[in-house]
Amino acid sequence: MKKIAGNSNIQFAVADDMTGTTVPASALSHDGKPGLLQAGAGAAETDGELNFTKKKGNALPPNSKVVWKGMLTPPHAGTYWIYLQAMGTNANISLDGKKLAQTGARQGGVHGDILQANQDNVVPTPDGLDNVRRAVELTVGPHAIEVETSPDSSGSPVEVRLNWYTPEQRQADHDAAIAAAKKAKTAVVFVWTRLTPVFGLPGDQNKLVEEVAAVNPNTVVVLNTSQPVALPWVDKVKGVLEMWWPGDEGGWSTANVLLGKVSPAGRLPVTWARALTDYAATDPRFPERSKKGVDGKTTYSEGVNVGYRWFDKEKVEPLFPFGYGLSYTTFEYSGLKTAKAADGGVDVTVQIRNTGGMDADEVAQVYLGAPATIPEGVQFPVRALVGFERVHVPAGQTTAVTMHVPIRQLQYWSTKEQNWVTAPGERTLSVGSSSRTLPLREEIDGTKL
Repeated sequence: MKKIAGNSNIQFAVADDMTGTTVPASALSHDGKPGLLQAGAGAAETDGELNFTKKKGNALPPNSKVVWKGMLTPPHAGTYWIYLQAMGTNANISLDGKKLAQTGARQGGVHGDILQANQDNVVPTPDGLDNVRRAVELTVGPHAIEVETSPDSSGSPVEVRLNWYTPEQRQADHDAAIAAAKKAKTAVVFVWTRLTPVFGLPGDQNKLVEEVAAVNPNTVVVLNTSQPVALPWVDKVKGVLEMWWPGDEGGWSTANVLLGKVSPAGRLPVTWARALTDYAATDPRFPERSKKGVDGKTTYSEGVNVGYRWFDKEKVEPLFPFGYGLSYTTFEYSGLKTAKAADGGVDVTVQIRNTGGMDADEVAQVYLGAPATIPEGVQFPVRALVGFERVHVPAGQTTAVTMHVPIRQLQYWSTKEQNWVTAPGERTLSVGSSSRTLPLREEIDGTKL
């Protein structure tokens, strides 16, 4: 953001340090002596701290099998984050005789697996090491610790580091982040999740957003998630930017959107519910649809009513509907026209006017309703997405967009005739900017086009 905006006053504060700092030698000992005892291929050695990396210039030889043993003695009791960071190896850490975490792949030691399923961290370290962490309650006094490396398939130098995040540092970082947000004109909070908790943010992230929003009325939240999550604070912030998992160039993309260099045009490919129980698969009224199912069998009894179709059928109000998305301008739809297409389908044309002050893209969407008379044994959703098109519209201008609806979208599969059949009767064709914002409508009959 500093580079793109040319504004050096943009401040950065870490409320949750996902890398930690190297456990100091003062906290490590063995047999009453400083440091951990290293047992490997050569003679036993003592290491004051575990920090062997390419960046530091002391990475261990490829395929090194090393075990470090000793005691970890915290300065006082509390919740500590322990980080095991490694690359070029599969590493394990045990605390008080119990396995705490491991890095690398579980299925054969594949090099470069820096994001392992079911581990606690979402990103590697800034210098590229696999990074797993655990929150542990440590009492006063020594705790037995053991770190072990074993070969993977890379043949690369072995890098391994033991970091931690102390309670006092966590509190200091948190307080500094809130103080920075309070002084800022606009506060931007970055939060993330992977798979667990389901429909939620891990850790204290919701609490962090609440606290920032309480001290700064101009708070924007950036989500890096792979699925919808509960947003209990959504009415307390000025904006929510869903970047999903944007990859290596995600920082630049996020900065460009936040700074208004580009108007976002992504639209939700899912329905964003208010509660997990609003979805067809997790509605408690239908236990057969759950992961456990009934008698170990999961049945998709909702039929074709998946996603937004379920919300429409049950008249459930989502937090954000399928196809929804805001931009830095506004659009107005008009002039709906339909014409028979060469393949027997429908060509749908609408006029889209950019009524704001910024050039931007819009995603027009076409939905088709169920026929007035539904053949016996056939299931139709209330409406179904049958076409969409992303179009660029300069500020203050109007652009015509044509969307093709293939003949197949007007048909259903007849088990009786074992063929695709065009549904008879009038059906409502709707056009708009989401599954719940459809200002233009026209009745069509697929058999009479």
